[in-house]
Amino acid sequence: MSDWWARTVREAKPQHQGGSTQGYYILTPDGHGVTWDNYIPRLEQFLDRGIREYARARKGKANVSRADVREFAPQEPPEGTSVIRLYTRIRPVPEGADPMNRLLGLDYMWILRDEMRDILRSTENSTREVEMPPTLVARLTVFHLIDNVRGQVWSWQPRDVRKANFRVKAAGGSGQTRKFTFTGDFAKQSSNPPAWTARGHEGKIDGEFEVDTKTEKIVRFRMFADCTAWSDQGGNFRPPSGRYKIVTAAIEATDELAQQIAPEPANTGNHYLRSRLGNR
Repeated sequence: MSDWWARTVREAKPQHQGGSTQGYYILTPDGHGVTWDNYIPRLEQFLDRGIREYARARKGKANVSRADVREFAPQEPPEGTSVIRLYTRIRPVPEGADPMNRLLGLDYMWILRDEMRDILRSTENSTREVEMPPTLVARLTVFHLIDNVRGQVWSWQPRDVRKANFRVKAAGGSGQTRKFTFTGDFAKQSSNPPAWTARGHEGKIDGEFEVDTKTEKIVRFRMFADCTAWSDQGGNFRPPSGRYKIVTAAIEATDELAQQIAPEPANTGNHYLRSRLGNR
């Protein structure tokens, strides 16, 4: 832990005695800690308290150079990338499950220009089904069909995917816009003792999208995944015990904010962008 962060944590959380520093922090412009919390159901109260305490805090001027701005600017999607917004919920939440399982999982997914180009070329003048590009299949199954309703998850790996069949079909279009439908089914399973000895996630997806053939970018995207997940790590802040239903929906994200927020796993670079499953 850096000296700056250790000092900031102690200022925001005077009772901190070491260990995890995970949570929400409010800081002054010059990087001093004001207050802290780490319990999502208290977020509204935390923000109200933070505004009051921030108003009373001594605030110095931030010393941010142009080099700092360049170095720490948000990670941008590769040129020509289509951005998709995903929503995940456990439905229904099993009786007795931790209340955190009622939250909404949010993330973004990047679909690369060369993947769209591959779909456009392989379906040109044909209505036959073709396989979805392997890097897109891996990105979707490993990184985005997940249970993230409680926040960050223990990451899946390509080797965890036991089945992944995703196919795309041309469905007409007009002008420079082409329409597609897609279906898929997947199953993944892994273990990571002692955190858990078994977990899994499987299901089916259906969707459709439209592509601008000039820019090779998605202009409309709809997807729904009806899934079942399971884990033996039940308890506080944990998934429900046993098997439970979980759904993921996705739409296009063309707003400016979506272009500035990278998918959570994007910082792994090519592990996110160029992963392939073992049999592909």
